[in-house]
Amino acid sequence: MEEKYKILAVDDNPINLKLLSRALIYTNYEIFTASSGEEALKIAREVVPDLILLDVVMPGMDGYEVCKKLQEDPRTAFVPVIFLSAKNEPVDKAKGLALGAVDYLTKPFNPLEINARVRTHLSVRQSTIHLLRKNQALSEELAKLRKQLKRQEEEQLLIDHLQKISSSSFHVDQDSVEILSVSRNNKFPITSIHIPVFESKNLNAILTLNGFEKDYATLTVEQLVQKFVEGFFHGIDISGHPINETVLNALFNTLIERFSPDIYQVAFTFAITLITIPEQKLYFYGLNLNGPYEISPDAPPRWPNAELITIDSELRNFITAYKAPIHSGQRFVHFLAGSNPVDESIYQEIFVPALKSNHYHLQKSALYLEENLPEQESDQSFLIMAIK
Repeated sequence: MEEKYKILAVDDNPINLKLLSRALIYTNYEIFTASSGEEALKIAREVVPDLILLDVVMPGMDGYEVCKKLQEDPRTAFVPVIFLSAKNEPVDKAKGLALGAVDYLTKPFNPLEINARVRTHLSVRQSTIHLLRKNQALSEELAKLRKQLKRQEEEQLLIDHLQKISSSSFHVDQDSVEILSVSRNNKFPITSIHIPVFESKNLNAILTLNGFEKDYATLTVEQLVQKFVEGFFHGIDISGHPINETVLNALFNTLIERFSPDIYQVAFTFAITLITIPEQKLYFYGLNLNGPYEISPDAPPRWPNAELITIDSELRNFITAYKAPIHSGQRFVHFLAGSNPVDESIYQEIFVPALKSNHYHLQKSALYLEENLPEQESDQSFLIMAIK
């Protein structure tokens, strides 16, 4: 059964609400209506619509104030707003768009134009809507879990459960690339880890999570991040959209906004590494994390010969983002040591001998590393990628 798009129409004139409801004739629209700003905010927080048609001039709270409050609420901040107004002055349109609206239509509206604009904005946001719905469901599940876990014994049960469903190692061996990762620590659960979130012959995506606390809150949020990123790449794969900087920048900005410590009160960092075979590119996006090193038989470990990617974010000074060409014979290593900065000498002293002495056989190299990496209190996780 096709999932319906939820559209909230807001107007203090009941005739306009009827006209809007009749104009939106597509069967996959579920229409909600509100006759005031206060009612609109209440409904928006309850149903989290996919699009809001918002009248500007209303008694009490006007449309501009409603839009501002929607932007301030994490539950509705990503819902697109189309302003409807009898005002047709450029300054009014500019004010509406400056507040975050995606469009501005003047009354009296044309039903064909309304439908065209609505379809356009829903089409543009289709993948985002799917991911946000999944994230909303996961957030609701998280809220239920938190209510149930009132005692320390119950917290420990959740920790044990999340540890069981978290894999501490993985191995991918394809025609074009081989990827291996191992995470370890004597104290469970492990919260610094590399996770394969998408795998195909053309694209491999690895999510890196570097958690600071071994508690149920951190583990649960890390699970939410993992499911969110998995859903994103599977959605991209189904839709056939190409992977490019615009798409990846939007994903990384969304991760920063949706999973910030301000929302969940959990401190951790994350990164995304992608290997795209058709484009022969390695992409890396990291928040407070440096990217992988290239390990070569005839040169010391080094940063890949990469082109930096600029992300429009308030946290740009804490983001490392780049793309690098890849070719047959390359090996990359990404090492984590808990929340501590990595001593770069470990690549030369440990990882180069591990790979060279085992003739760059990844599984044998991993066994060497298990035996020779120095023990420490914090988690350790290494990711090795070999381009064939």
